[in-house]
Amino acid sequence: MFHYTWQDEESEGIPLTFLCQYNMEELAQYDKDGILPTKGMLSFFYCVTDNVFFGDDPLEKDAAKVFYFEDIHSLAPADAPGKYTDYEEIPEKAVSFKSSGSLPTFDFLYDLCGGLHCNLYEDSIKDLKGANDSCFEKIKLLGHADYIQHCVEYSCETMNRGLYDLSLSEEDEKAVTAEIDNWVQLLQIDPNADAFKILFVDGFIHFYIRKDDLKALRFDKMQYVLDCS
Repeated sequence: MFHYTWQDEESEGIPLTFLCQYNMEELAQYDKDGILPTKGMLSFFYCVTDNVFFGDDPLEKDAAKVFYFEDIHSLAPADAPGKYTDYEEIPEKAVSFKSSGSLPTFDFLYDLCGGLHCNLYEDSIKDLKGANDSCFEKIKLLGHADYIQHCVEYSCETMNRGLYDLSLSEEDEKAVTAEIDNWVQLLQIDPNADAFKILFVDGFIHFYIRKDDLKALRFDKMQYVLDCS
């Protein structure tokens, strides 16, 4: 049997909180574009402490992790280390899936296209689904991210390049913008939703990965962003 060694967040020295995991075989029928692995288990973790980790600092990189286990039959249950009295444990819940549409937000298209008229965007969204991009979903996999403040794909690409300074050069700006469509959203959760209740913030934790890293199953190269007001 494979026994999981519980991961710690290095700077805090406490175990990461286990958020959720998905059997990829059960998800395959909803992955219409065949982006995700068709077998195995994908597990998501985030560090829950008095400090809030946004992912926008290189020192916070290990505060969230995604693990992929190809052979689920070799897995065995693992308990979080008992020595951490402040460890936040999420009660176990079953999950179910459904397909839904996902449209890009104004921020995504603005960055992707190098500009976009707001009225044109609003009119187009209403024509497509009769609402604007404020119809957020608390938990979803794949699709476009729901933004509170920033274009998450843009943030992921800047962090991937080590560009944590908000003042990018024109050359870096063009390079980052050219890559934002190469990111895949593995998971979006509302940490204040009833299923989690781990952070009392108005926003989402996003887990993203580049398409080439996803194809190579390099989930260790995942980027996360806590986007909140």
